[in-house]
Amino acid sequence: MVQQLGRMLFYEREKMGETQRNIAEGIISIPELSRVESGGMEIDYFTLQALFERLGKSVDKLELAVSSNEYDAIEYRVGIEHSIEIRDLHMLRKLRNKYSKYNEQKRPIHKQYITMLYAMEWYVGECDYASCLYWMEQALAYTLSEDWRQKVRTRQRLCNQEIKIMLVIAYCQWKLGDTGGLDEDLEQLGGYILRYYTDTEEQVKVYPHCAWLLGQLYLEQNRFEEAYAICRRGMSSLIENGSLNPMREMLELEEVCLNRLGKEVELTQCRKYQEAVRFLYEVTGRHLESNMMAAFMKSTFQGEFVITNELVRDLREAKGVSQEELCEGICAQETLSKIETGSRSPNKKNLYRLLKKMGMERENYYGFIETDKYELYEKVREYNRCFSKGRSEDAVRLLDEIEAGVDMTRPVNRQFIGMGRILEQVVQGELSWQQANRRLLELLHLTMPETDLGRRIYRIPFRMEYTLWNHIAINLRKDGKVEEAVQIYEELMQCYKKSKELMRYHAVPGLTLYVNYLGFLEVSNELHKAEEIGKEGLKHCLECCRGDLMGEILANLSLVYRKQDLPDIEEQYLKYGYYLTCLYGRQTMIVILENGYQDKFHKKID
Repeated sequence: MVQQLGRMLFYEREKMGETQRNIAEGIISIPELSRVESGGMEIDYFTLQALFERLGKSVDKLELAVSSNEYDAIEYRVGIEHSIEIRDLHMLRKLRNKYSKYNEQKRPIHKQYITMLYAMEWYVGECDYASCLYWMEQALAYTLSEDWRQKVRTRQRLCNQEIKIMLVIAYCQWKLGDTGGLDEDLEQLGGYILRYYTDTEEQVKVYPHCAWLLGQLYLEQNRFEEAYAICRRGMSSLIENGSLNPMREMLELEEVCLNRLGKEVELTQCRKYQEAVRFLYEVTGRHLESNMMAAFMKSTFQGEFVITNELVRDLREAKGVSQEELCEGICAQETLSKIETGSRSPNKKNLYRLLKKMGMERENYYGFIETDKYELYEKVREYNRCFSKGRSEDAVRLLDEIEAGVDMTRPVNRQFIGMGRILEQVVQGELSWQQANRRLLELLHLTMPETDLGRRIYRIPFRMEYTLWNHIAINLRKDGKVEEAVQIYEELMQCYKKSKELMRYHAVPGLTLYVNYLGFLEVSNELHKAEEIGKEGLKHCLECCRGDLMGEILANLSLVYRKQDLPDIEEQYLKYGYYLTCLYGRQTMIVILENGYQDKFHKKID
């Protein structure tokens, strides 16, 4: 994997005052970590991920380059999670064996994962919680030398995978009736997550699960107020991050708490949210049964991967360059051919040379901006979330802070800051839609110029490039040029679908792509296509474990059914879209949907 993230890891660790030993222990040696931090050593994605997680940080904010083989290993994990969800032992064993061939078994983090899967076989096959518990404890021992409870108490740094194992161990103990002191252990673990997982994007992957299990223990002890309080904290984490895993299980817990406490108004609202979540699974034909063991194991990755093999091939073909011309002075044509087909991974040096020869100066893989400072990526995420929450003043402040912290000679940084300033000028009436689009295209062409063959979207765009295309399409729509906007989304969708990568690995652009493409198709009266894209978008949200934009997709689909003269279906989609929008607190959309429902059905949404 091509990585330039060691310096960022070093900067964060030093800023937090953490020793190399506390971060590396059980994962890699201290000399290896030193080489990673200095940029002298590359490590696989899962080991890199674990190191960032030990700092409580998420790599989801970054775009990472992987080879075709590495992508296959990542994709096997998704299949494994699905086999646990549907409790298919044969599939689980088959995928575990295949996955093992793709990973370096010498690394403790990989040995640990394989042992986790063996433990899960006991659960999937026979619901044997005792055997599952035993093998999970063996798995944890690969990276932690002491009892996990002691590690939590001494604030030993933990990665996501280790915390998941601890939760499964606690869950098995609960199922086996061994609950003595378990509530105190989970309180300690939950406190650790809240204190040290300062990145909420990483926190949400484990904290709601811990809150759910602790809530169940409180219920058994008739501690109803405490059960409800911990449930609300878990729900708040999910809502803040737009996460869907484990939302339905948390809503079920909340329903029990509210029923025991006699909170009738809140109970009615909770049941509406449950109806909306059930509706999502029904219309997408997905498995609905609650399964917390699957929820513990589920990966809720929200970042992006770029397959290096495909990047080289797509860029070469778009440039109209032959393999012979491109590989000259770099590698043999046979080597380049194998790289492009995915049967061989390019080494770091040759990959840079191939890309540079085709005019792409991109040695770092990043999301929205390029910097070694992780806190700036956190500010970018906060900036992007300001718009859905109507916090325009905060957005301006954050953009100023980001601009002050990045190197503005870097093209991607100029794109991000430039786009933000253009949007501000449009809102203030200083730029027309046409003027804004001319300037947005200039920014886009810094990294994605049109080719001599006249192609404008000839490879999967990076995050910042997609965002520019998206704003250009939105401006076209506002300028009345809907067909041109739809054409942009059509080209983007075709580009994504041409790739070996699934859309779930383009979670961030995929969410807005489905929402806006569906909406623009509906405006253009391409209703059959709009319905198809809308249903596809709902599946994408489920795969990415994102629920915050599902309400908008349902609302857009309701407009499609309105034009198809299907009022019952229209009302159903609009109502559940409204419930989901309320659940995730998207204030701007709540008002829009309330007014839309009132205008059409002449009553308030119940």
